[in-house]
Amino acid sequence: MKIFKKVMTLLVVAMLTAGGFYFYGQQVQAKEQAKVQVADNTARATRGDIDIRVSATGRIEPEREVEIKSKASGEVIKVFADVSDQVKQGEMLFKLDPTDEERSVAKLQAALAMSKAKLEQTRLAVQAAEAKLVADTARAQADLKSAEAERDEYTARLNRSLQLYEQKVISREEHDTAVTKGVQTQAALENARIKIDDLKVQALELERTRQEITIADAQVDNDTVALEDALQRLRDTEVFSPIDGVVSERTVQEGLIVASGVSNVGGGTTTMRVIDLSRIYAIAAVDEADISGVQPGVRAVVTADAYKDMQFTGKVVRIAATGVVESNVVTFDVKVEVDSDQKHLLKPEMTTNVTFLVDSRKDVVTVPAGAVVRKAVTETRHQPAALQAGEDTASVDYSRRQSYVTVVKPDGTEEERAVTVGLSDSLRTEIIDGLQEGEEVLIRDAGASKWSGQNNRRPGMRL
Repeated sequence: MKIFKKVMTLLVVAMLTAGGFYFYGQQVQAKEQAKVQVADNTARATRGDIDIRVSATGRIEPEREVEIKSKASGEVIKVFADVSDQVKQGEMLFKLDPTDEERSVAKLQAALAMSKAKLEQTRLAVQAAEAKLVADTARAQADLKSAEAERDEYTARLNRSLQLYEQKVISREEHDTAVTKGVQTQAALENARIKIDDLKVQALELERTRQEITIADAQVDNDTVALEDALQRLRDTEVFSPIDGVVSERTVQEGLIVASGVSNVGGGTTTMRVIDLSRIYAIAAVDEADISGVQPGVRAVVTADAYKDMQFTGKVVRIAATGVVESNVVTFDVKVEVDSDQKHLLKPEMTTNVTFLVDSRKDVVTVPAGAVVRKAVTETRHQPAALQAGEDTASVDYSRRQSYVTVVKPDGTEEERAVTVGLSDSLRTEIIDGLQEGEEVLIRDAGASKWSGQNNRRPGMRL
């Protein structure tokens, strides 16, 4: 019996000892696992660069694109440029049949020559009428003076004749002759005065002839303008490039009848398109949530599927004032001028991806974005002396928020610390104050999303 008790005692001691070792081993293993887990969810604050980028899709556009239409209508007889041809300003692109316009020019040239001849003829007629008026005026004035002189002379003779007749010196027949002669001289004087009055009518006729010169001169001007219009229409049968560029589209061919872009109600026939590739632009549709960080002068990187290993640099030159709504999404067109040396490789209407560098920080202390959390500020308030019970009260101010990180100390303990943060991209957050380089922080959300640690803010926005 004593032996049995002794054996049982030893067995119980052995079991207790084994259990102690087992539980001790479990605790050690749990501590080791906890250490490993903490190590897996921590990271050191390091120095580095943070770049805030905004990405958008876009398309390539040239500096200018000019639609070529002919001012004249007619049949195309010769085409001098094809698609992808380089053309200079003033270089002929195609030519229309000029036969009708040449005929019109010849007709108007003849009409102008006729109106010029009529003008010259009218001028000569005026000169002749002016000379005749001068001569007739001189002759009429001379006749008037002569008639006045004869009247005065024969009036005196008539008076003497009357005296001599009364004195019975001359016969009645001689006196009657003197009376008749006086009447004749008076009639001659009246005729001379009538001729003077006729000169006024002749002067009015001359003025009318002078007005014919004005009419003939206006007809010459009218025919000159008509001829210039016909010559312009003749010149318009030859169509030239208005800019230096490349032919991007050609719809005209020899034998095609084109309609004038000026006189046709439908706007005329589009024959070609010429694009100016001296400057290349990428038009990117930027989401309204990201547009605040995109400003004129911001640098951008443009990539195209056609050149997967190439990047083209540029800068923002214009931002649309009005957004475009499509599928309930608002975007703004941002114009980026590509300034790379290889920009000529980009072709209009190519699809591109544009990345804007809206902000950056160089050589700053950073932590993973998942290590930063934002919480409402907790304030400790002291009770007044009348109500003091040995304890202070804490209140939460939900209108104020503060960023925090959990610092893991070398001994494994954790400390929640308030920090001042700056920029944050999709991976790391800038720490301005509150944390030193090399300190370890706990990553609260290892699978942080693109905007983790930013309280659902987009990249590029300050915390």
